[in-house]
Amino acid sequence: MNFHGGNIYTENGTIESENYIDFSSNINPFGVSNVIKNAIIESIQDLVHYPDPYCRELRRELSYYHKINKDYIVCGNGGADIIFRFIKAVSPTNALIPVPTFSEYESVLKECNCKINYFIMPEPFEITEKLLYEMQSGTYDFLVLCNPNNPTGSLIETQLLKKILDLSKKKQILVLLDECFYDITEYENSMIHEIDKYPNLFILKSMTKMYAIPGLRIGYGICSDKKLITKVQDTGQPWSVSTLASRAGCSALHDDNSRVNFLKFLKEERKYFYNELKNLGLKVWKPSANYIFFRAKGNFELDKQLLYYNIFIRHCENYKGLNAEYYRVAIRKHEENQYFIQCLKKIINE
Repeated sequence: MNFHGGNIYTENGTIESENYIDFSSNINPFGVSNVIKNAIIESIQDLVHYPDPYCRELRRELSYYHKINKDYIVCGNGGADIIFRFIKAVSPTNALIPVPTFSEYESVLKECNCKINYFIMPEPFEITEKLLYEMQSGTYDFLVLCNPNNPTGSLIETQLLKKILDLSKKKQILVLLDECFYDITEYENSMIHEIDKYPNLFILKSMTKMYAIPGLRIGYGICSDKKLITKVQDTGQPWSVSTLASRAGCSALHDDNSRVNFLKFLKEERKYFYNELKNLGLKVWKPSANYIFFRAKGNFELDKQLLYYNIFIRHCENYKGLNAEYYRVAIRKHEENQYFIQCLKKIINE
């Protein structure tokens, strides 16, 4: 199993003391809204029934929200479930992955015995037009793009992304575009609005981050190739989304106040946290979502040092192309971010 953020469990399966602050998991720090909680409570009576295997209610609400055809949508047990089901459904043979990036893509490609080729992004770890040259020279049938990238937070410039998609369409390369963090950036040019132009494009989305519901597991994929959507739907177990998760997801899409307030907070707090980290002399990447990527040169145990102050962070040693000098931290509530900066100052000054 790959190491991820949010691993707050002890050896016996209990959750660590509430005194710990988890900066390793990129989740809305304000927690689950009352709108979602009430939807879950009201759905308890329906647990005596099997959930809808086709997620018709949730897909309908997602189609209204994104203004797309509901038949373009497939839902699953979190974003990771959709990754596994999509890749297993299409069974690629020769994949290209720009790295460093999220490790789950590589895991399932290996399970499918797919050849994996890595496009190494040197620091500052951004996709450039060199990727186009690599696509031209290879015989790839599958490409993974993470936008914004996890863990670096870098975004692919829109015109470059369209060039990549144009070339992939021409060369018949399937593209998995992970937009799980895109809805919490300041940008509004998601490729969802281009979905009809690129039937080879499969967009990954997650409701985990925005609505603070990683324990419920709600992810979905979007593609204009209806046959492919059906194939992904038919891959894996039939009841991938529970009744509680489905109702929570539907209610979340109508929870405009919580969404707007979180995005407003995030816009300001992102600037504060980024500037404070830079002022400590760290190499910090400008954030685009709700996490910040930085390098503490020469310090390979910052995550262990911060445990003394009851703080969890995510070291990035297991990302291809990185080592334990690189770290990712979530943007949490202002007072928690202040405490993090204070503790980090003490460590640096020691």
